[in-house]
Amino acid sequence: MKIKLKDNTELEVTDNSIATTITAEFDTVVEIEDNRQKLTDKNLSEFKFVNDDGNIVGNYENYTFDNVTYAEKDNKFIATYHLHQYSDIEVRLNAIEEGQATQNDAIAEMSEVIYSE
Repeated sequence: MKIKLKDNTELEVTDNSIATTITAEFDTVVEIEDNRQKLTDKNLSEFKFVNDDGNIVGNYENYTFDNVTYAEKDNKFIATYHLHQYSDIEVRLNAIEEGQATQNDAIAEMSEVIYSE
């Protein structure tokens, strides 16, 4: 089974993975971290599980990464990525903060234009 992130990155996961607990096997700890870095809020704002036949078996929205745990067994690393879904209030707050950051950038650019003359 795979998880397909918003940016269309596909990560191989075990069949017992669910939206809040994603499990995968790796050869090295570096691979665990590489996958973790792909679990950004932007990528987890929309993701889906796709089975081996290419069928979508679940669509999810507004999740965030919490932490990862792993264990070594038979020279393989089994990692579990823990996620949680944002509440409606958190989704709205994130949108406001994103809008405010855009507005702040626009104001800073305007200030540079005005005061550089």
